[in-house]
Amino acid sequence: MAFQRVGILSIGEMGFHWARLLRSHGVEVLTCARGRSEVTRKRAENAGARSVPSLTHLVSESNLLVSLVVPSAARSVAFKVAKALGKVGRSGFLYLDANAISPMTAREIEKIMMPARAKFVDGCLIGSAARLDRGTVLYVSGPRAEEIQALERFGFSVKLVGGEIGQASAFKVVYAGLTKGLQGLFVELLVGARKFGLLEEISRRYEESFPGLLSRVGESIVGLQQHAGRRAEEMAELSRTYRNYGLKAVMAPATQKLLKAIAALKVGQASEKGERKGELVETLELFFQHGLLQDENERKSVADNREEGESICPRDQRPE
Repeated sequence: MAFQRVGILSIGEMGFHWARLLRSHGVEVLTCARGRSEVTRKRAENAGARSVPSLTHLVSESNLLVSLVVPSAARSVAFKVAKALGKVGRSGFLYLDANAISPMTAREIEKIMMPARAKFVDGCLIGSAARLDRGTVLYVSGPRAEEIQALERFGFSVKLVGGEIGQASAFKVVYAGLTKGLQGLFVELLVGARKFGLLEEISRRYEESFPGLLSRVGESIVGLQQHAGRRAEEMAELSRTYRNYGLKAVMAPATQKLLKAIAALKVGQASEKGERKGELVETLELFFQHGLLQDENERKSVADNREEGESICPRDQRPE
């Protein structure tokens, strides 16, 4: 199947890079930015996506529609798409959900799309948005998953993980437990090292013990400025999946709690070009200066010192 026009919901960081890659191969990209922020509309414009006035127009004109939203929105977006498909009376429409959702949610979405007679594919993305054509993999599952392999001609790497809806989503949440778990662990330890005036030394020791690990995870920690809330939702999906299958997650809820705390700092700014700005040390300092992991009294002290421009733990005042 040739995808001449691909619809994307929505043009966030991942959607931006999807649009850019597709456009570079001559594919027309459509989106519906009605009701979205000015940053989102600008991002779609910068990605080369054409904005249509409604979901009805989007499903009427697209050969494939890809859902790239936060996990909590995946179900509601599917409802709206199914409703739009019902209005235009189009059957056999190909709908790919590539969100970090639980396998239970994926199966619910499959049922949502059934009355609209859509072809639903369960999918997930493993890797960086900025490296979409250089190592990032789109894993898919379900009876119609093979049709998504047509994206490979546009620079995507597509792998089938099974013939059942829910398998790709299960793959994603289990993998996300590793990546988000490492992010949470490093943030907790490095914020502590910053408190003790040992950030540079402990980072060097980590690199010596586990070459390349901190630098790899560090890139994604920078992204927590904007995406901690989304990643907290991924950990909630992992915990919910485990409960559904009679397992009890321990690490995922703890990681979720830390990611929610980072999101509550509200230190990130959305980019009009899908970029992540900053370095690891700058990001950790930002979290530290906004009181991450600190109790109420300590946060007040940090805020007071921040206003006065003082260092919280100068190197000459390290704890013994």
